[in-house]
Amino acid sequence: MRELILNADDFGWDTDTYQATVACFEAGLLTSATIMTGRPASREAYDYARSNRHRFSFGLHFNMVDGHEPHAGKPSSLCIRDGGFRPSHRQRVRALAWMLREHDIAREFRVQLEELRDNGVHVTHVDSHGHLHKFPVVITALRRELDRAGLQWVRRPQNLYFAANARQSVMNNYCQRYFGGLRHTHYYGAINHDDTAWSSRLPQLLPNGLTEISVHPGYAEGWRRCETEPLVNANELRASLARAGIVLRRYGEA
Repeated sequence: MRELILNADDFGWDTDTYQATVACFEAGLLTSATIMTGRPASREAYDYARSNRHRFSFGLHFNMVDGHEPHAGKPSSLCIRDGGFRPSHRQRVRALAWMLREHDIAREFRVQLEELRDNGVHVTHVDSHGHLHKFPVVITALRRELDRAGLQWVRRPQNLYFAANARQSVMNNYCQRYFGGLRHTHYYGAINHDDTAWSSRLPQLLPNGLTEISVHPGYAEGWRRCETEPLVNANELRASLARAGIVLRRYGEA
């Protein structure tokens, strides 16, 4: 049986992304979203999640990159001198080299998760901005926090690709070794930003089992529109998924 979770990352990033995500939900194919804290539209995302917890699943889009301010205070091994998080490419290098302190990662994660829960969001799963949580030092730190918080589901490193990427596959296979004992989908895939035909190929791409595909809704940027339009104008993709016998799921159903 082929089952699919369509998850919107960056929920709450800004008003544009918030509105596009809600449009995708209401069009009927998007089943899940992960919320960013401390962003211009985070409050609207909290409100929507509270009102729709029985329709969709909502998780934490954990963030520790790209100049955003930490929630857990400073100093921290996650930050540069001005106090913001490092850019993604620099944080990835330090994460891969185990140069981030697990205590700092766990503390920041705990504060962001509590922000969602304090605002009434029923949190079902966790992923991260820039997929930083896949790196061994990060998932090692988060493993204890997930257990403490009673959370089971976490996004696995990518193992499903719309286009072959041998280098990325080797890295993700290495990272997956640190996910033993954690609950995740069988497969996870991300859309390439320049892939305008992703939705037409999705039904044939999905293997047997439970797959998560992440999207980044928005109208203001071309790459976001590419991921949004097949979910807002959903008739064609809905029909092709139905013909292929693919069942839509959300986190927390199994």
